[in-house]
Amino acid sequence: MTSHRTKHARIDREAPIKAELVDQLYASTFNVVFIGFAAAFFCGLVAFTSGDAVFAAFAVLALLIASLRFAIDRAYRRWRERRSVRVWERSHAAGSLLFSLLVAAIGGYTFLGGPTEAQLFSTVFLVSYCTGVLSRLAVRPRLAIACTQIAALPYIVVLLFHPVLLHKLLGLFLLMMSLASIQLIQTTYRLTFEALITRAELAALAGSDALTGLANRFTVDRELQRLFMAQEVRPGQAVAVHFIDLDHFKAANDTFGHDAGDSILVEVGRRLRALLPPQALAARRGGDEFLVVQPRLSSSDEAERLARQIATGLQMPYLLQGQEVAIGASLGVAVTDDPTDTPQRLVAAADQALYEAKRKGRGSVEFSEVHVIQIA
Repeated sequence: MTSHRTKHARIDREAPIKAELVDQLYASTFNVVFIGFAAAFFCGLVAFTSGDAVFAAFAVLALLIASLRFAIDRAYRRWRERRSVRVWERSHAAGSLLFSLLVAAIGGYTFLGGPTEAQLFSTVFLVSYCTGVLSRLAVRPRLAIACTQIAALPYIVVLLFHPVLLHKLLGLFLLMMSLASIQLIQTTYRLTFEALITRAELAALAGSDALTGLANRFTVDRELQRLFMAQEVRPGQAVAVHFIDLDHFKAANDTFGHDAGDSILVEVGRRLRALLPPQALAARRGGDEFLVVQPRLSSSDEAERLARQIATGLQMPYLLQGQEVAIGASLGVAVTDDPTDTPQRLVAAADQALYEAKRKGRGSVEFSEVHVIQIA
């Protein structure tokens, strides 16, 4: 029972940095693919010099697994936002486990009766692989431990029961190193986790609104800058800015007091988080003004749908001191897929649209007439 609670506590603690942990898995794909193709080359070389058909099969398998892992990496970099973090983590784990099984098969076959000249290669291969796992996969400790143990176990078993004493000693050495690697992986993970979670907590304090928990204006401005600089605003992929102003907030704040006003703002933040798609970012700009950044749009209709949903969601009554109070909100929306545009111009266009919405009547949604909407 205790271990069950501990497991869920660890998963919950990882939540703020889960995406970054998975990102670190894919950060070393070059090394992963390199060792895969290197394994294919040396297995092919052993097969060529010894005429061993099994090593020829190992070479083909290494090539296929390396190609698969390269394809997974390309998919991650191109479609990262279209799949959950869990899907990408499992995809990476599948490639890692496949390669660990290949390492295990090479070692087991080599010392059970494979070519003698392959023994040095397979031993160096195992040590290099396990060293790489310690540096690359320690951010996912269970996967790292599984890969090292799967890869090393056939070597250890075969060598411990080998008639040659030197081989037995090598098997004992590998067993000791295998056990030591578990502790090293756990320690590396703990240090990495603590560094990342501390950084995330500091970033949250520096970049969030203390009352609502939403992003603050500095964070949302930085996100807009990032979208334009990373070329995530381009023809066929637009970004929308929704400028939101609460309609009857001042009257409610004056009538019920500042504590009630604060509770309204907190509830607005909660409703916005519930309404937004995963890739969108909500921020409190100050007072009763809020801003939503909605990236990766294929059509301006997506921005319009979200704007209507926000307006409807914020019009629902608020409970203040036992009374239901209608607040509501007006929205100004600007959309662009022009990479030469600027965040400042986009926000200004949304602000102007908000002014027009409030002029036409509270609860309105108005789209910018400034020429920033380039998509149909």
